[in-house]
Amino acid sequence: MRIVIIEDEAFAARRLENMVKEFDPAIEIAAKLESVKESIDWFNHNPEPDLIFLDIHLDDDLSFAIFKEAEICCSIVFTTATDELATRAFQLKGIDFLLKPIIQTDLNKMISKYKKVTKQQNPVNPDIFEDIINPR
Repeated sequence: MRIVIIEDEAFAARRLENMVKEFDPAIEIAAKLESVKESIDWFNHNPEPDLIFLDIHLDDDLSFAIFKEAEICCSIVFTTATDELATRAFQLKGIDFLLKPIIQTDLNKMISKYKKVTKQQNPVNPDIFEDIINPR
């Protein structure tokens, strides 16, 4: 599994990377990006990862701006300190929403859920997570 972390705070990006590696050392961190501009450039010149951890509030804009300039079809987990933009995040194919500071057990559950569902369905259809995230 290849993951991209988009986070403008170096400490938070490093912490998230360490947490992912603690869960599964085999997970590849394809890139750690800090801005909307850097992310757009990366996605336009690199193969898409399996999963993105995406901070909503970046220094140069809201991360939603990335989707205006780069076509992204993979699964996305939004990360932020507040849940005020959660609805908008899910409208952009977000499969989960982790509040900061991220807790290892929450991250573990999310990655386990992702792996279980992607193992059952190939290619991943992010819409299948709707019932898992918001049970009726």
